[in-house]
Amino acid sequence: MLETALLIAAAQAVSAKRIFEFGTFLGTTTFNLALNIPADGRVFTLDLDEVSAEELSQHPSDAPLTKAHLAARPDFEGSSVAERITQLQGNSIAFDFSPWAGSIDLVFVDGGHDLETVTADTEAAFRLVAGDRPSCVLWHDYRNADYPDLTDYLEQLASSRQLYHIEDTMLCAWFNEPIGSRLR
Repeated sequence: MLETALLIAAAQAVSAKRIFEFGTFLGTTTFNLALNIPADGRVFTLDLDEVSAEELSQHPSDAPLTKAHLAARPDFEGSSVAERITQLQGNSIAFDFSPWAGSIDLVFVDGGHDLETVTADTEAAFRLVAGDRPSCVLWHDYRNADYPDLTDYLEQLASSRQLYHIEDTMLCAWFNEPIGSRLR
């Protein structure tokens, strides 16, 4: 619950109208993000489809999550904000992100947790964010004992990008402008 509230707060801090999420899972985060953007906003959410999931060698902790995702109906389906959500399917490593390049206000990286996937998703996230207005990237599962490669990767990334670990959560964040510079 705290992490969802912090994602929503980050979206509000950058006045997000366009959000891209890596890893839909059950769609709960997707639903909450869509509830908290303007009526003309859009959430794009990418997750594996059955074919991609079968072809992929996943992190052992991710495989049961994928199975649950593929068997479930997303939480946002049929909701009042379903029209604000675009579901995308495929393997993020091979996905063509060019239609969204430079147009996203907030990116949430919570898909595959192996090093190859988190690296590819992070590189894509930085191509997605809008450089001419406030935007941010958030990662989930930092310091999660199941995903040490993700934690190591983010700690290395912190040597070249200003990342913030949000205390008492598994979230890390990067903002394309200092957080306090927009105070009026």
